[in-house]
Order: sequence, then structure tokens, then C-alpha cells
Amino acid sequence: MTTPLAFRREFLPKGSFSFIVHLFDRLLVGISHPGQEDGRLLQALERDEVLEGHFFDGSMEIYVSRVNGELTAYEPIVVKEPGNGEYDVIERSYELEEAPYNTAGKGKPKYNRLVVRERIAYEDDLAYVKYAMLCRLERGDVG
Repeated sequence: MTTPLAFRREFLPKGSFSFIVHLFDRLLVGISHPGQEDGRLLQALERDEVLEGHFFDGSMEIYVSRVNGELTAYEPIVVKEPGNGEYDVIERSYELEEAPYNTAGKGKPKYNRLVVRERIAYEDDLAYVKYAMLCRLERGDVG
């Protein structure tokens, strides 16, 4: 995809992927697996309730947003792993708090971390983030 296209479910990453999706009335956060697709996500897509979405599997991020009433997909964001030799990459992990859209019950978050990969570029000896790609949601203790 070089220009934005009308979104189709075939654009979603193949295999397991994480997602953060903004609906008209709530936020969905989760992981979808082949054969165990997330019913909330499928229902939101079928009902055309998605305002904006991030679908990511560690190799790419698919970003979609609503433009003129239509869900539109943009070119995938791809940032290779640190140490790939092509360019400088930083991988960061952000702690996620418990919230109505991210709860495992008893005041604990279902997902504890969001891992983001940033491609670093340089201009006039100054470093900046050229691209940022969501990689994965993680469960487990934050330490």
C-alpha cells in the first residue's frame, strides 16, 4: 500500500497480533490468535465501529483511521530489530496501568507492557525518532 486504501480484514497481520483499537464508545486492547480471534474486535469491524486502530505483530504495524466516514488503511510501519546493521534502533517498553479497557480483575492490568521500536535518524549531528512502531503487548510482572 503506497497510498491510503479502504480497509479490508485481509490487511491485518497474518498469525497472532496485538491490537489497540479506538471505538466510538470505548477502547479495545488485546491479542488475537489464528483460530481464536478476539470476538470484540471482529464485532467492532463488522459493525463498522472502529475510529482508529493499531494492529501489530513485531514485524510491522498496520494503522487504520476513519477518513470521510470510511475506515482507511495506511502503508505498514516497519522498523527492524535493534542490531540489524541498517540503521540505529531503540526498543522501549512502556508500563501499562489497569484501566476499564485493560483489566484482569482485582485491580491488576491484563497487559503490563507495550513494547515500541523506534528508528533513529540523524540530521546535523542531532538524533531524532524517524519512525515508531508498536511491537507487542506483554503480560507478566513489571520489574
